[in-house]
Amino acid sequence: MDLKEGWEEKALIGVGIIVLIIIVYAYFVPFSGTPDNITQTNQQTPAQVVPVPYVIPAANNSTSNNSTNNGNSTLTVQQAQNIAHNAYPNYSIGTPSFQNNININGTTYSAWTVPITLNGTSKTVYIDNTGRIIQTS
Repeated sequence: MDLKEGWEEKALIGVGIIVLIIIVYAYFVPFSGTPDNITQTNQQTPAQVVPVPYVIPAANNSTSNNSTNNGNSTLTVQQAQNIAHNAYPNYSIGTPSFQNNININGTTYSAWTVPITLNGTSKTVYIDNTGRIIQTS
């Protein structure tokens, strides 16, 4: 089989034309409009943190039976339990105890310590005298 002169040149031109057609088709798609197979990604949004509102009722310190009346605490035992129950509704709430000086992250607080449990897991909630949860450990 004897090939004529210049066949390499013609083959190279043919390969170049094919490559050029592929490049044009890849970057300049002749179809317009949106493709049919658009898949939407479902992004999970993180749960919103909802503050627990609690209004501290006015306390009469002269007749308060179950509050620690040392001048620093304005919450009763029942109020401390209610705050812990509102913040952690699925937990069982233990009996709060008042601690005069608790050091949390370098700051000293007068706070109630409220033990809470869920499925054998125990935690302690620290509530300051304004009704704010300081820390949970």
